[in-house]
Amino acid sequence: MAEFENLVDLIYRSATDPDLWPQAMHDLAACVDAAGGVILTRRADAWLGWRYSSAMAGVDAYLHSPAVATSQATVRLLAAERAGFVDAYDVFTPEEWLADPVMTHWGTPAGLRHAAALAAPMPTDDFVVVQVNRRIGQPPFEPADIARLDAFRPHLARAGFLAARWRLERLRAATEALALIGLPAAVLDTRGRALAANDLVEKMTRHVKWLPDDRLALADSTANGMLRRALADISAPAAATVRSFPARGRADDTVIVHLVPMTGQARDLFDGGCALMVVTPVAVRRAPDAALIRGLFDLTAAEANVASGIVEGLSPEQIAERHGTSRATVRCQLKGVFAKTGVGRQSQLAALLARQLELPYPPTK
Repeated sequence: MAEFENLVDLIYRSATDPDLWPQAMHDLAACVDAAGGVILTRRADAWLGWRYSSAMAGVDAYLHSPAVATSQATVRLLAAERAGFVDAYDVFTPEEWLADPVMTHWGTPAGLRHAAALAAPMPTDDFVVVQVNRRIGQPPFEPADIARLDAFRPHLARAGFLAARWRLERLRAATEALALIGLPAAVLDTRGRALAANDLVEKMTRHVKWLPDDRLALADSTANGMLRRALADISAPAAATVRSFPARGRADDTVIVHLVPMTGQARDLFDGGCALMVVTPVAVRRAPDAALIRGLFDLTAAEANVASGIVEGLSPEQIAERHGTSRATVRCQLKGVFAKTGVGRQSQLAALLARQLELPYPPTK
């Protein structure tokens, strides 16, 4: 009884301290003589975050691989519709289980074999999966083992709920902190659903549209397309997707939208799969500044110099002469600027930046 109570206490403490989940998963697995355990969160078709005991090494590589999309493990677990742990052999034949990508790409190479898993839905539209595995050579799980695991089911579900709610409160606090310094902000998932938003972004009716299911869209269709592409890539921080771009309002006033991926698969179960969107209206009355332009649009230093020259009314040839480079190099850099600002012509670029910097347009020399 003392061991049971200690593990329950550890599970609840893990809800607010994700660093405790590996030990909780180890102890949960140990209570049924399994090698180790893993806890994961999932939204739609994407795994958001996970923590696991040491015996489950290799799960990171598997969950980041294309193979995870073809596994039937989660599909069959959910289809079982059981409010408790499900033995893998209740939804797979032994041959199917060994042939599933979860085994061929991770389990078998890691020396693991038999599995029992739990799926618990969360009020955030996510769900939590807990899985324990026995090693190759150990016997399959018995009904008594599943019953022993089920004793922890309500505690695992509540801990997942607490972790999700705790995460939402932290997201709300982040957006409210940005409101204090005058920045509209929202936290969006890959579908554009707002998990948290401050009053400033909710009042941006000229730039922001609210869709069913709390999804946020931009009034500027071009900018909204860039937002969707960036959201689709938020689980890949190294992706080349543009994450700072202009968005024109219904009154033709333009703001800059910045999207910051919030990745946390190594720490917080609910950190992954969302991004912080910050809107920065610009009202700067001075000559074009390359450093400011660079920061607004994620430009390289060379691209910012080219953009600054365009705002001044210089031709690519004049920009090349100013910076001691070739016209071909400047034109290549200009293509990069077009891609990151969402425009396709020099006149559009000059007009966009002139509005952002409140310069007269066409620019005067």
